[in-house]
Amino acid sequence: MSITIRFAVVFFLFFAVAAVSATGTQFEVFDGFPKAAPGAFGIRAEGLPDGRFIVWNGDAVFLQIMAGGDTFKEVASGYAGEPGFVAVAPDGHTVLLGAGSSFSGKLYVFDTRAPVNYSPGSEVAAVTHYYGVYLTQDLVLLDRLTDDSATSELVVLDLSSPSPVPVRVMLKPDQLELTGEEQGVSACLAVNGSRATVYMMGLVYDSGVPVSSELKMIPASVLISAYQSKALLDWDSDAIAIGLPGSFNSGGPAGVMANGDLIIGGFGGVQRVNPSTATIVETYAPPALFDYYGVATNPYRDIVLPIVLDPVDYSMDIVYAPEGAFAAMPVHGGIGLAAMTAMILSGGARSLTGRSWRVRLRRRMR
Repeated sequence: MSITIRFAVVFFLFFAVAAVSATGTQFEVFDGFPKAAPGAFGIRAEGLPDGRFIVWNGDAVFLQIMAGGDTFKEVASGYAGEPGFVAVAPDGHTVLLGAGSSFSGKLYVFDTRAPVNYSPGSEVAAVTHYYGVYLTQDLVLLDRLTDDSATSELVVLDLSSPSPVPVRVMLKPDQLELTGEEQGVSACLAVNGSRATVYMMGLVYDSGVPVSSELKMIPASVLISAYQSKALLDWDSDAIAIGLPGSFNSGGPAGVMANGDLIIGGFGGVQRVNPSTATIVETYAPPALFDYYGVATNPYRDIVLPIVLDPVDYSMDIVYAPEGAFAAMPVHGGIGLAAMTAMILSGGARSLTGRSWRVRLRRRMR
């Protein structure tokens, strides 16, 4: 191990212990979570209605064996690209994989009930994008840069079309509002469980430095109507502000929990925000050498997983989990599986599904 790497590891562990002592909140690293594929940068994960997680690592797709279990199974492979997002359709089993981070723009539709390996040409589209969510079973909303990279835009794509073409429905913000070296950039998107409301973040950078951020919401029906009528919505008047500019992290809303809380990643931790009151309910910030936090959510089990970059292997992600969120799988076949299922369904499993973040930090020595 080189001196540089050794220093990074020591600094990481020192920072971790100091942060735990200062805050009194401890986390554990979930080493059992799938890792990024060779050559890929990071992972994306999302919760399914049956309580399990689906994970895409830039090649393979993994499904959690059972809700609450700590074991994942690779069910398909060949879905190449830097994972940008994983979006679950209203039917609960169709999933869209967006390789936006690699600029390939490939969009893969994946069925968790009938997983198959990638076959050449099976991607539904190649459209530049940063993040995406389903509005309906066929319509997908994407946040991406405009062709001239001057600002970001929301576009709607009809996946039922043989050749999906993105239709712009909003600029965020309008290029006319930008001056000098200012540029609007993309962020994560989120839609609530009923598909009624979309949450988004407007970001403006000036010469590469963030200068403005706004968390907003808009009815999904308004976006759909704009798509159908080829209308262009206005970021200032059609989108509804949540709180004051700069009130929340700049990563953008990456999930909506069952009670309506938004989950927002970014610098300094993962925020849980009540959009009705525009207040931060809680901030999840397990110790990390780099303080930018990604996030994966499972609203069906109320699980939030802060994700940070591994300071040694930059292509890897460190996934943190709340205590009890993932229990060891039983080892004795059907009887053990039945026992685990009964435990999860019983009142005794509340500690597995609750929002307790009182856990020990598992030190990772390499």
